[in-house]
Amino acid sequence: MDRQKGKFRSFLLASLKNFLANTHDHAHALKRGGGQELLPLDEEQIAEAESLYRTQVDAGHVAGEDRVFERTWAETLVRDSLEQLSRYYKTEGKEGLFQELRIFLTGSADPLPSYADLASRLGTQASTLRSHITRLRARYREALRAEVRRTVETDAEVEGELRELLRVLTAS
Repeated sequence: MDRQKGKFRSFLLASLKNFLANTHDHAHALKRGGGQELLPLDEEQIAEAESLYRTQVDAGHVAGEDRVFERTWAETLVRDSLEQLSRYYKTEGKEGLFQELRIFLTGSADPLPSYADLASRLGTQASTLRSHITRLRARYREALRAEVRRTVETDAEVEGELRELLRVLTAS
């Protein structure tokens, strides 16, 4: 792909649209059994995708496959960054600490625990816990930046992609 012609994400979106159009044409060709229902190979993944799409359509949040693609792209970057961070903490022998502090990155429907409560549960001081959370957030930013950097040509484009990522994730 010629990086001078646009963003990799735009290329992927155009490729996905072309693939879907070609697949539709291929599936509906009568000489290839058009009109016959195909059995999916991985029913669980398809059910998850259909459920996500239906939820977004029902909520009136989908303006087409572009928004579904963008949301999936953003969630994948976030998930991959969290997995990278989890692997780091696991190699450091601090997997339990990561699991306890992960809520400070991902949030929760419940309010975040106070530093004092969490520190006493972990058997550490609140100031030490604050340092752990600060380092966790810094490492997460680095991991997310690294994931985004893999999809763009220059470091200057990373900031724009991160703003786009934030826009997609905060869109209602």
